[in-house]
Amino acid sequence: MFDWMKKHKKLIAFIIFMIIFGVPLIIHILFKLHSNIDFFVAEWSAGELLSYYGSILAFLGTVILGALSLYQNQIIKQESDKRAELLEQREHESNMPRFTIVANGSHGGNAQNLCLKISNVSENNAQELKFFNIKILNPEKEPQWIAQKTYSIDYLFADSTKGIDIFNPVINNGFELYMEMTCLDKYNEQHNYIIKGLMNTDQTFPALKIMELL
Repeated sequence: MFDWMKKHKKLIAFIIFMIIFGVPLIIHILFKLHSNIDFFVAEWSAGELLSYYGSILAFLGTVILGALSLYQNQIIKQESDKRAELLEQREHESNMPRFTIVANGSHGGNAQNLCLKISNVSENNAQELKFFNIKILNPEKEPQWIAQKTYSIDYLFADSTKGIDIFNPVINNGFELYMEMTCLDKYNEQHNYIIKGLMNTDQTFPALKIMELL
């Protein structure tokens, strides 16, 4: 609405001019003219017609102010809803646990039987961590090995680290370690993650990255 008004300033100025000055001038001119036809002979006086026109303008002004007030209230509500949504999102993020995960050892060569260390790097405790759908993918993303076991950690306090041992076979160069993870935050809301790590010749272990699924 306001964008349209900005683009049509001259038209709006003309309409306002006609409403304030044009119509009264037309009424004045019409009452100066005398018609020989009875139908066009005014039964009202110019003052009565101007008073009626003033009432119409007052009514239109009230309607326009009411519409502008409703529009302004709608804008205020939309902004309020956006702020509330943003605050809710910030509250959610501030209470969400965050993790890092690294492979810092193994019980065999070529990243066989990896020792994984997962750290809670947030200020929020996490519970019921589960690691599942663990597999090794070849360069074509086809599974070469799938774990038959699900690993779990009951509780991971803020700024703490725990480890799990994955009994995986050798991870060849260009192959990827893949797994999924879930946990509960302090509100018992579940968070879902994907963990991936590609094995390269210049690395002893795959460099793992953890991503939350939204």
